[in-house]
Amino acid sequence: MKRLINRLFIGMLVVMTTQACKESETSTIVNDGVAPGPVTGLTVTNLSGAATIKYNLPSDPDVLYVKAVYKTKQGIERETKVSYYNNTITVVGFADTDGYEVKLYAIDKGGNTSQPTSVTVNPLMPPFRIIRNSLGVISNFGGIDVSFENATQADVAIVVIAPNALGDYTAVNTNYTTLKKGVFYTRDLKAEETKFGIYVRDRWGNISDTLQTTLTPIYEERLDRKLMKGISLPSDPGLAYGGSLNGVFDGSVTGGTYHSNDAARMPQQFTYDMGVTAKLSRLAWWMRPDGGGYYAIHAPRKIEIWGSNAPNPDGSYDGWTKLVDYEQIKPSGLPVGQLTTADNDAAKAGETVLIPLDAPKVRYIRFKTLTNWSGGTYVCFYELAMWGNPKQ
Repeated sequence: MKRLINRLFIGMLVVMTTQACKESETSTIVNDGVAPGPVTGLTVTNLSGAATIKYNLPSDPDVLYVKAVYKTKQGIERETKVSYYNNTITVVGFADTDGYEVKLYAIDKGGNTSQPTSVTVNPLMPPFRIIRNSLGVISNFGGIDVSFENATQADVAIVVIAPNALGDYTAVNTNYTTLKKGVFYTRDLKAEETKFGIYVRDRWGNISDTLQTTLTPIYEERLDRKLMKGISLPSDPGLAYGGSLNGVFDGSVTGGTYHSNDAARMPQQFTYDMGVTAKLSRLAWWMRPDGGGYYAIHAPRKIEIWGSNAPNPDGSYDGWTKLVDYEQIKPSGLPVGQLTTADNDAAKAGETVLIPLDAPKVRYIRFKTLTNWSGGTYVCFYELAMWGNPKQ
């Protein structure tokens, strides 16, 4: 009986303590109906497309956060909030270097809002305009190449537009990037004089002026896979596990496969005849998706592409010219075995290697693998294709 009474007493004590805690918690969030004082002592540091405002909080003990409110040229109101632990707030997304009024408010735990304190910011030139000014455009096989610089690694989209069949300008390619600099490629365009436009858009919807240029893409075509066939040279490894070099020219990204044998070592290469001499523009290969996913089953990672018109039958590299060095990069950057949707989408689209414009015309190709994704000595993938101009 005494144990039962003790248990009941302890239970009542726990309930009373819990209830007291709840009351204590809720009692700290009381709306006293009194707005806090305004923020004071504002100083501005202007940034590229943004500004940082430093301030002093009011002395009210129940201040919860500070809010900055400002409008774009289009009349869109934006706001930024920071907790009372901070004494600076950054306003972003400005499209130009004009002056903008920013109003700062202190808000307390009861939701009461102070009178605004206004300040004018004059942002520096925003990143999307700086990137626009860095753009360079040249013709290339089957399209154009757009180079850019993005020193602040801003999150932007670079958009290429061209006239459609009705003469209306529409987007033909959009490159989303945060890279410091780079080149992106627009392909599968006709080899005819075209008026292109290129502009930059940031994540707040600000759009630069359009760079206009008239260029003629260089003619290219996908080379006939039916003319391609493997060549066995003494230094090339044998095949195993159902692999066939000619299987990568069967037109199926899920069918025949190339797979080197157990005796293979890195680096290793395979050799093939394209069946035609051509000025090459690009090469693409497709990885096998099963057994662990893309980028995991002995897929080539670092490679070299070599070309020749008279390969030495002894298997040496006499008579060969290196066309390009290349490393495959997963979009996500995650370790082997971890894949994102972007990784899978990129793999399904095929890995494209661009051949430099100054590369010579060749007929024979050596695909040399320096390392694969698994770190082993096999090389395996499903399909391979070539583009270029066999008429040049």
